[in-house]
Amino acid sequence: MRRWPLHPQPGPLESLSSWLNRLADLYEMPVKELLTRNLGLVDLAVPADLDYDPPMAMLTALAERTGVEFARLRAMTLAGWEPWLFDKLTVPIQDTQPMFDAYVRDNSVLLAPGEAGRNQVNRWKRWPGPWLGAWPLHRACPLCAADPGRGRALVWRLPLMTGCVEHGCRLEDATKVALSVAVGRDGPCPVPLEDPLATVDRYIYEGLTTGRVSLPGRSVHAGVWFRLLRSLLDEVSLSLSGRTSHGRATLEQVWQAASREERAGLTTWRPYEHLKPDLQETMLHAAGTALRLVADGTIIAFGRLASTLRPEHRHIYDGDRPAPHRNSWQEAMDQIEAALALARTDRDAARQLLVLLTLGCRTLDRFEEQRAFLFGVGVPVDFLPSAGELGRVDLA
Repeated sequence: MRRWPLHPQPGPLESLSSWLNRLADLYEMPVKELLTRNLGLVDLAVPADLDYDPPMAMLTALAERTGVEFARLRAMTLAGWEPWLFDKLTVPIQDTQPMFDAYVRDNSVLLAPGEAGRNQVNRWKRWPGPWLGAWPLHRACPLCAADPGRGRALVWRLPLMTGCVEHGCRLEDATKVALSVAVGRDGPCPVPLEDPLATVDRYIYEGLTTGRVSLPGRSVHAGVWFRLLRSLLDEVSLSLSGRTSHGRATLEQVWQAASREERAGLTTWRPYEHLKPDLQETMLHAAGTALRLVADGTIIAFGRLASTLRPEHRHIYDGDRPAPHRNSWQEAMDQIEAALALARTDRDAARQLLVLLTLGCRTLDRFEEQRAFLFGVGVPVDFLPSAGELGRVDLA
């Protein structure tokens, strides 16, 4: 297959549809024509949403025509963000609640494990999965849009980022921005994005571009960060009733520091993905505020992932002291920490640790809890085999 003469490289985090639009403009033809006859796939049914899960044959042919690697093209689609951002892009209806519980409720941050409650996702208004908002977002950076060599980031269509990290400004309605550019007028005046939203955006950008996020406590895998953030968004959306005294006080402090109405005015709990964009942004603002409050020690978080947000305590040398007596408990903790450190970088060690932790498990739910724990402390998810892969046919 002959390579096309013009094939600009995609930008960082650019969506496949944005890049294809730029390509089609160069050849002065519709995207559909570019992807069929000019791609050598005359029978290809071009999907309505090119950013969701396009045909493998299309991505393979595009890689050959443009020289952009297949893996890079796949990463420009939502399907390419499995399992970092999504466990599964399409969740079977019978798995909706278990998926919500595993992704959101099993990874507590501010609240103690199990304190978040047991809100059920509404089966009549189906939860689409993490980060897949029910309200479509069409946003663009006014400064990026003014440059014909730039495109739109895939993440801008999700209720995740609020601004453009490169330019430090808020995202605007893409239609208004495009119309302004088309008639040669200046688009919406760029509005600087301030903290805490800017900090949340930087963490998201770092996770999507490098695969890791440098949190105040430690560097974590991107998959851990996105589950941490989604769990935190759930916690700040909860009512104070039913929480412990510490939980109520913590949530009150977060909303007071955020200078926003408690729970963004919600009276009935709903998943983050079902909220309108303005409420989602308020929740993100509260989550970013909580990150800062935990990091500076203003509030104490009791969740499973709280240690990732607390800076490591460094002892200042104040003279020689007698070596402390080490008891068996301290030695055991050191051994556990050493095993976890090895499991974060060694696939075989992670597998052995999972086998050890699940020896006494009698149910699949209990097995998955132990697997989720290892993932939550930074062991890569692809290092952790499923129960079936370990031959645990005994689990009920």
